[in-house]
Amino acid sequence: MANRLTNGTIGGMIHLRAIRLNPIPAKQAEQFPFNIPAINQFRPLELTAPVTFLVGENGSGKSTFLEALATAVGAYTVGSEDVERDSSLDHVQGLANLLRLVWRIKIHQGFFLRAEDFFGYVKRLNRMEAELLAEIQRVDREYTGRSDTAKGLAKMPHVNELQALRAQYGRNLHTYSHGESFLELF
Repeated sequence: MANRLTNGTIGGMIHLRAIRLNPIPAKQAEQFPFNIPAINQFRPLELTAPVTFLVGENGSGKSTFLEALATAVGAYTVGSEDVERDSSLDHVQGLANLLRLVWRIKIHQGFFLRAEDFFGYVKRLNRMEAELLAEIQRVDREYTGRSDTAKGLAKMPHVNELQALRAQYGRNLHTYSHGESFLELF
């Protein structure tokens, strides 16, 4: 089976082999995010294991680096705009443009997930559910006195959408613990 997970990788292979940083233009070196020591002193990162840990103090550049990497890869995002249109990633676009990614096999799988994006996604799902329920109630009000068939046909697209939403996630993701809700998404 070609897509089988082996040792934490798809098909047993780590697709992104290395991350390098092209020279930072002198006029940008003192500007954020290039003035972060971890970025300014970045050394090539060879990815040789299925999992890589980034360790550092708060404000040391871990999230900034990951945001730039997600932007450079063009990763799918959960709960926000695409990385190309996400204004919260504007500050890392210059860094993303300077990252040089070395691939074994370039893939277009995977996604970028920040906790705040996830909770925005959950809010969006809740809003969608509320809108669908409101539409079903509107049809019930507007179709008072009409046949059950007419009412059922008018509600059908909204009921189908609501059932699909609930089938995908079960109960409301807000009713899970943080860890459970992340696992439920996956």
